Amino acid sequence: MSQSEKIAHSKLAVNRRDDHARQAPSPEPQTNSLAQWRLVLYENRTLVSAITAAVTGMLVGYPFDSLKTRMQTHHYSSLLECARKSITDEGIYGLYRGLLPPLLTASAAKSLSFSVFEQMKQWLRQHDPYKQANSLFGLPNFQRTTIESVALTAAVSGWASGAVIAALCCPLELIKVQMQLASLVNKNTDSLVAASKTTTGQAATIGGNALVKPTCQNKRLASPHWARSNLSVFREIVRQRGFLGMYYGLGLHMMRDASGTAIYFSSYETVKETLRRLTGSDKTGVMTHMFSGGICGVLSWLLIFPVDLVKSTMQSQVLQPKNKQAFTSAWHCLRDIYGRRGLSGLYRGVSVSLIRAFPIHGLNFVVYEWARATICRVAARPE
Repeated sequence: MSQSEKIAHSKLAVNRRDDHARQAPSPEPQTNSLAQWRLVLYENRTLVSAITAAVTGMLVGYPFDSLKTRMQTHHYSSLLECARKSITDEGIYGLYRGLLPPLLTASAAKSLSFSVFEQMKQWLRQHDPYKQANSLFGLPNFQRTTIESVALTAAVSGWASGAVIAALCCPLELIKVQMQLASLVNKNTDSLVAASKTTTGQAATIGGNALVKPTCQNKRLASPHWARSNLSVFREIVRQRGFLGMYYGLGLHMMRDASGTAIYFSSYETVKETLRRLTGSDKTGVMTHMFSGGICGVLSWLLIFPVDLVKSTMQSQVLQPKNKQAFTSAWHCLRDIYGRRGLSGLYRGVSVSLIRAFPIHGLNFVVYEWARATICRVAARPE
């Protein structure tokens, strides 16, 4: 082969390689697409982590919440009696009545709650609106410098988060309470109210012995006609009270969620930061998240439980005629319960909430922190 032929052959080979390279698919678009998805996931890490934690916690904890509502508004001698009679009368399904709305909305509510909390916390640390005043009076600021500043920042951010959630979720929780108590409310209400009027020394209340002590029957209890579904409950409330009726008990709901969420996040961040500093580690592990979450769940419930009791009791009578309602106001309800039962009456049903609180809220933060850390690791970005 001559020199000119060799050169021509070499050029032909190079051209073929170039053509093949042009025809071969470039891996760059796929790489860019994956990077974009990782970026989107990272930017929404709080949202995704909160949804994951919400669904997990709701599926595990809803039966306990249902028992708590029943013990608050009806008389049972113990948690075991409440569980036994509820399952006997309505089956396991009865403990999951009304699950769908909170299951669907818990994800949105918790993701919004955590998002508002994180954004408010970040804003406070960046702007620190009371920095000069705090320095003047020696108060903690919003910077992450001391345990006090961590607690203050989390409390203010938590209060804002709880207020937003209460305004959005009040109608959904009102429906949930009606569904949870549907079978019990249907148990000859007229005769119970009539009997309560002849009772001396006791007010006619949903929490009173004379009014609501349920009797266990062999057959399952029938629900009222309006409790066939969450939609039918919504229609009945709107029919009787109009659309504003869906916000029955909003003030109590706002008080419970705003103060409760402030305590919730503040205690979690404080315990977690304290444990982190004690161990001298830059990161916190599963046991720290579990313990901190459990403590914040128990503490928040202990402090706001009386408000939740009054809220559930008031909301349970939203579909009763005014002349058959046991209470005319939240203050009337609080005075009556405290007058008849003392402080223990305001904490009736607290046992089921505390049994539920530590593992459920511990699990909530374990899942949340795990999901958040996993997303950051996948995205190869800092938390």
